[in-house]
Amino acid sequence: MPLIKKHYVIFLLLIAGESYAVAPPANTAEKPEVKSSIGLYSSEDINAVKKRVFGTENLSKQNGEKRFNQSCVYCHGYEGSGGKARPLQGRDLDADYLFKTISNGKRKGALVMPPWKKSLSVEQRWELVVYISSLKK
Repeated sequence: MPLIKKHYVIFLLLIAGESYAVAPPANTAEKPEVKSSIGLYSSEDINAVKKRVFGTENLSKQNGEKRFNQSCVYCHGYEGSGGKARPLQGRDLDADYLFKTISNGKRKGALVMPPWKKSLSVEQRWELVVYISSLKK
């Protein structure tokens, strides 16, 4: 494609005001995922992972907070105080609902939360659930 046409295409994209959500980082260490009634999960039993994560709640909360600050704070604000997306502080959200939403993402109007099931392991997603659940206290 000639240089002028390339610049013209880029210019048109800029004028059109197209914007895209930030994609979650790729995790190549992820195990293959299998379908279940709760969405996608790794070959480990999802309930065993959940039990293990909630059994080490303090460590899981610390890991979840770190991951939240890396991946979620841009939209959900510091300590879930809100921003582009709804605040998470003070909300009594069901752990399984949070896990499904983090795993599969969510779309409401122009707001898009990307799915994190391919980027974060099952354990990492449950750690996020532990941290977000702690924000209601």
